[in-house]
Amino acid sequence: MGALPCCVVSALDLIDKGIFYALDGNCRTSYETLARQFNISANAIKKRVTKLRDSGVLKAFSVWLSLSMIDAEMIVAFINTDGSQDDELLINTIGNNPMIHRTASLSNGGIMAFGEYISAQGLGELSRFLRKQEGVTDVEIHTLLTDKGGKINFTDLQMKVLNELRKDARMSIVELAKRTGLTARTIRRVLDQLGGNSATARAFVVRDNLLPNERASSEPVHFRSIWNLNAGGCISYAVRLTYDEDQGNSIDVDSWLRKEYPVAHWYSYASATEPLVFSTFNVESVAAFEKIHHSLKKGQMIESSETLVLYPQRHFKGLREICLDELLEKAGY
Repeated sequence: MGALPCCVVSALDLIDKGIFYALDGNCRTSYETLARQFNISANAIKKRVTKLRDSGVLKAFSVWLSLSMIDAEMIVAFINTDGSQDDELLINTIGNNPMIHRTASLSNGGIMAFGEYISAQGLGELSRFLRKQEGVTDVEIHTLLTDKGGKINFTDLQMKVLNELRKDARMSIVELAKRTGLTARTIRRVLDQLGGNSATARAFVVRDNLLPNERASSEPVHFRSIWNLNAGGCISYAVRLTYDEDQGNSIDVDSWLRKEYPVAHWYSYASATEPLVFSTFNVESVAAFEKIHHSLKKGQMIESSETLVLYPQRHFKGLREICLDELLEKAGY
């Protein structure tokens, strides 16, 4: 596979990107599964994962409830400011709202935030909360097209296993059996039910931060990776693309981006109500992205393109983690 350097410390190639996708879709995906996917050894995969973690691109692994489990919708918010605020204080204030799980500063002085809300009332509360913050001049919120996963009532066995997985999402079956007192066979069955069996996990699954252009998942739990694409000197760009609905839809736009920019383009989100796609690109320099910036506007479906530098992202505990913790506490864990 060809490679486009996109990091001063550690260049990321298409295999790295594939590993990133796989572990973000299911962080319990085994090295053996990934080895078969990319036709390299499991040891080589492990070394790449270690390198991604050491560079800070992969920061941690976590367990979230699916959107369906809490009847929630996912959003992206663009928060414009007048520049008078304390940036660190504002980001922490926004991130500590339980409906927000990720934030990033933008080069125009604004903030991009991702989260989830439950019901129209929750969306209204989130909007009012963001607008009342000191220095905020305008807020634009988009509900996103996402894979919502499945919904079940957890059994006692599932809760027991989830309690351990909240401590370490990649905990081995042997260790899970030791900590829970359950047999390895029972652990495997529970993980199959939750969608976290590392031996059978799909290398590429629909993640709830990607357009729903692949097979939808039915898992009630998402085993996620926490990441920072800016690590090691990378430059990330947030691109807002308006597309012509007569020429295609959001899935067509995403497919075109993946094909046209196989390494530089990382992921896309689509507005559920407007012909808008929000994409992230990761490159090694401003000059590298300048070519992409100009070529984006030449896309047949693209009507307009707005680009902002995306500074390192901050992660917070959102509704899906909070609700899972509450379920475990209610169950006595």
